[in-house]
Amino acid sequence: MRIAGVVAEYNPFHNGHALHLRETRRRTGCDYVVACMAGHFTQRGEPAILSKWDRARMALACGADAVFELPALFAVRTADAFARGGVAILDGIGADVLSFGSEIDDADLLKKLADIRENEPKSVSFSVKDRLDEGKSHARAWGEAVGEALGVDPEALNSPNAVLAVEYLRAIAGLGSRMEAAAVPRVGGYHDTGMGEIASATAIRAAFTRGETEAALAAIPAAARPWAAPDALHPMDDMLLYRLRGMDADALAALPDMGEGLEHRLRRCCMEAASREALLDALKCKRYTRARLSRALAHALIGMDAALARAVPLPTYARLIGARADAGELLSELDRRAKLPIVSRAASLSGDPCFELECRATDAWALLHEEPALRAAGREYRERFVNV
Repeated sequence: MRIAGVVAEYNPFHNGHALHLRETRRRTGCDYVVACMAGHFTQRGEPAILSKWDRARMALACGADAVFELPALFAVRTADAFARGGVAILDGIGADVLSFGSEIDDADLLKKLADIRENEPKSVSFSVKDRLDEGKSHARAWGEAVGEALGVDPEALNSPNAVLAVEYLRAIAGLGSRMEAAAVPRVGGYHDTGMGEIASATAIRAAFTRGETEAALAAIPAAARPWAAPDALHPMDDMLLYRLRGMDADALAALPDMGEGLEHRLRRCCMEAASREALLDALKCKRYTRARLSRALAHALIGMDAALARAVPLPTYARLIGARADAGELLSELDRRAKLPIVSRAASLSGDPCFELECRATDAWALLHEEPALRAAGREYRERFVNV
């Protein structure tokens, strides 16, 4: 049996994702595809537009055979932590192949980039430092320095899926995983705003927000549409600002990936900002990307700190949140192969600090809803295993 794994957010699942799953089967010859999917907050620190259970249903209806959870401790982090968490779970359940979409599908170039990220030449380091001194973000400085060294367009190197592709390769090597890597060329840009049969998740979310439901649904597979239309989410402004204003500089400094005195800037700006977007606008500068700042706000909201990130550098369990009804043979094989404990009952994770963070994230996400039933805490324990 050959099992391929993918790491995803599916926010929401769309035709491009379905194409990726089909291409994964075609290119790898796998018998099954398993997804490791982020929960209620994304890698950019934003709330998902649909519950993870509905997104799992969409994926299972459209080509995935099982869906595992990528815990918030890894999902709402920098690209290296996101990739390391996903690879560790897929390797831990015994996947043979890691398939990922990338704007760069040149395997040799991706390997060179991964090698440079792991063992950065001094010439690149000096070039990055010069660009940082010019006030550029680290991501842009690194992309420009490496692009110059390799004669590659730096914009291509900084594209989100290419960045993750490099981190996946680093994680496979760093964890000593035997998984093969399979890069599938991405169709369309990550942040493209145009709508059509193949549209980015960014464009689809925007279409839903504008009330263009028909256009949004056209970019989503028919089998996934029963779960696709999101509820209108309230802004998280009030609870976020209340949380931030109750934290002193030391508490802010304890958030993951803070550093460089950002905690003082955040402490000052949160006292005056009237909304999350206004706070991000006030914090934004050349040194700090909006994604990094957005993640920091999410960390504060859900109570993620650097101490927990250090204490749990890799996932300690693989939580199965859904599977196809005909995936019994796959689940039996995963049980046989797994190096990580495979868990499907939330009660068995009670008291685990990583799962407690997951519960806080889901409870915070619940408060973005209007419907009283969706605002109740404890959904992690009440929601049933997804079976499609």
